[in-house]
Amino acid sequence: MKKIFLILILSYFSVGIYSQSKTVFTLDEAIDYALENNTEIINAKLKVLDAKKQKIETRAIGLPKLSTSAGYNYFIDIPTQLMPDFLSPAIYGVLLKEGLVNHPAQSSGNVFPVQFGQKHNLTLSADINSLIFSGEYIVALKTSKVFEDFSHKEMQNVEKSIRDKATEAYLPALMIYENLKILDKNINNLKKMKEDMYEMYKEGFVEKLDADRIKLSLENLKVERENLARQIDIVINALKLTIGFPLKDTLILEDDVESLLAKIDDSVLFTPLQLNNRPDYKMLEKSLELQELNIKRYKSQYLPTLAGFGSYSQKMTGNNSDDLKWYPSTLVGLQMKFNIFDGFSRKAKVQRAKISLDMANNNLQNLRNAISMQVQNSRAAYQNALERLNSRENNLKLAQEIYDTTKIKYKEGVGSSIELTQAEQSLYQAQSNMLKAKYDLLNAKIKLKTALGL
Repeated sequence: MKKIFLILILSYFSVGIYSQSKTVFTLDEAIDYALENNTEIINAKLKVLDAKKQKIETRAIGLPKLSTSAGYNYFIDIPTQLMPDFLSPAIYGVLLKEGLVNHPAQSSGNVFPVQFGQKHNLTLSADINSLIFSGEYIVALKTSKVFEDFSHKEMQNVEKSIRDKATEAYLPALMIYENLKILDKNINNLKKMKEDMYEMYKEGFVEKLDADRIKLSLENLKVERENLARQIDIVINALKLTIGFPLKDTLILEDDVESLLAKIDDSVLFTPLQLNNRPDYKMLEKSLELQELNIKRYKSQYLPTLAGFGSYSQKMTGNNSDDLKWYPSTLVGLQMKFNIFDGFSRKAKVQRAKISLDMANNNLQNLRNAISMQVQNSRAAYQNALERLNSRENNLKLAQEIYDTTKIKYKEGVGSSIELTQAEQSLYQAQSNMLKAKYDLLNAKIKLKTALGL
């Protein structure tokens, strides 16, 4: 029983371990994963598929339609109709002509019942209908094709948005990991300094207050690290949600800040703006084309519509199985429809469609201006981020030199603990500023590439 119990426990923990898979992603791999699993991109692909089916549906309107039907009727009682008495006058007319009677028959006003039809009726028929000409249909075919192109442009726009979102969600986690590395390094340095301080205090070279200051700084760094470590799960879960990754699985980031900074190419600063690289701009251009087709659609309603139809049927009828016979019926024809006056409805629709086209043109011009301003601002922000990073690097070197010099002076007894604490805080601030400058540069690159449509 103990062996069985041990096996069950091991099985339980092994299932718990293997139920959570671990995945290691670089930034590019996270983007690729998002492009396959993000809900927005999945819906965009479904819209493209729906547009293709809509084009098929529109095309089917002008194709011939063939239908068949079969029906059987059995009259238990054949319908009866009442007819006026037209037989008596006819018979009296013949008798009068032959001289058998002296005067024609007078109408009695009587009626008599008659039955038309047979008890058994079986009908088999086939009908065909086809649209021969319709201006509105021709425009609808073009519109469905343009709408399919529009859905593709929309998907490309969503893809670009997902790329940017995945990158923006990937970077904060890298910043936290980088910050944790800096904190760990500072904590280790302070631990060693604290041990040295207390040894010097035991020997009587420094006051206990100086050693306690170092201890307080160490404890503050530990608390800061714990708070930062708790944020890891939050930013990783945000990244998982962005790229469509299962929240229960473990996601490990392979890239780091330095590797991403090494990939930065300053030539992006000089890349010329190409509006066609922007998916949102191409979407708006397609929407203009749709607006123009909408005007043509309403104008095409002034043209006549011509349709053809044909029908063939066979009807078997009789009162019993002995006298059942088939009787064919064939029909073909054309139908033309032309709307002469509709109360100026079409004219109003054309005018409204033209107004919508003017508004779309205005929106396109506004987008051109907005993109141009966005590129200019992004270039400036990227240039500022580059210069700020260089400045922060110099400040960090200077802060490190000041800290090292102050520590040496303190150990030699020519410096105060307050100076050492101040130098230590200045070094931490310089490290934090340096990390923020790196993040700002990476973020500025994303914004500039987004503005350029790259």
